[in-house]
Amino acid sequence: MKDIFCYIHIPFCSSKCKYCRFASFWNMEMIKINLYVENLIKEIKMSSYSIWDKNLKSIYFWWWTPSILSLKQLSNIINELKNKYDFHEKIEINIEATPITINKENLVWWKNMWINRLSIWVQSLNSNALKEIWRWEKWDIIKSLDNIKILLQASTLYESDQDYFNISIDFIIWLPYVKKWEIKKDIEYILDNYPFIKHISIYMLEEYYEKWIINDEKNKTYSKFQNIVYPNDWKNIWITEEQYLWEYLEIKLFLASRWFFSYEISNFCKVWYECKHNESYWNHSDVIAYWLWAHWFLNNIRFSNSEEFYDYYSWIKKTFEILDENDLFLEKIMFWLRTNWLDKELYEYLNINKIQEFIDEWLLHKNDDLLKITDKWVLLLDYVLWEII
Repeated sequence: MKDIFCYIHIPFCSSKCKYCRFASFWNMEMIKINLYVENLIKEIKMSSYSIWDKNLKSIYFWWWTPSILSLKQLSNIINELKNKYDFHEKIEINIEATPITINKENLVWWKNMWINRLSIWVQSLNSNALKEIWRWEKWDIIKSLDNIKILLQASTLYESDQDYFNISIDFIIWLPYVKKWEIKKDIEYILDNYPFIKHISIYMLEEYYEKWIINDEKNKTYSKFQNIVYPNDWKNIWITEEQYLWEYLEIKLFLASRWFFSYEISNFCKVWYECKHNESYWNHSDVIAYWLWAHWFLNNIRFSNSEEFYDYYSWIKKTFEILDENDLFLEKIMFWLRTNWLDKELYEYLNINKIQEFIDEWLLHKNDDLLKITDKWVLLLDYVLWEII
């Protein structure tokens, strides 16, 4: 049977991060959330995608705080998927959760609903930074981790196999008020006190800003999101670009010393605790998606729902794209260089002169017939890709 992967977007937040540019909404009335969930379940029911000879290997609840849903709403979504598809015997069901929703009741209920991976946006333990970006208090994060620890120690969450529950925490480098090496110290503190953590993601905030600036220059307008803080507004209250790079490299070395290996530029985990959904995306596996702004990928065809509620409720698709061999090749280059070595069978079709130039400049490293971005210049990956493709 062929494995497929499912992506569910819950676009509601109890608070919206200051830098967020995605289709997410906060301070929404419960009636609007109920309407969205009803339409999402209807979309699952009415989907014409064939279910024969398909195994659902992962369900990924993300964007941005799925834990804002009631336990009943989450259960109804999962049950509808279970009615529609055969679940893989080792299915991964992931939920993004805000710290204040991680309590004993929810943890036990999530486990009973087959949820076995929990992703927590920590971002930083710096209270000033969290306040500036409109996130939770530091002690809300610590309390959430304490709640998990207590339940695991009491063997009430998982009686026989506590390691089955994959806890992932996410950080962002280059936040305001965060000093040099502070993120590394935060990670060290968490791993020392909460050894059940199996997965850590390190994201780079400037990527979002670059896209905003390009769009703004092109359109000569401000971002559609109000109260966005651009880099110039934070330039005196965050680390320098050089420190930013070294922070990432130091974190990577430290995580390696704790047996977390890098399986993608931003993702680190213990052995066997990779995120199945992430890997499916990078490997061009079939992905079904039910949500506002959903992006499907089936049989080399990519299409998406609208990012507007009215259009989504009216079943209006926004884009439809058939990827040819060249499109797939270019995406494979991008994914492989982020996650693995690029072998000669792939890179020999690229700009060989530019590749050699980057090797001479230590932006790329060549080992026999394998090519990889160097750690020192990992932040320039997008530039390198643009030049060699």
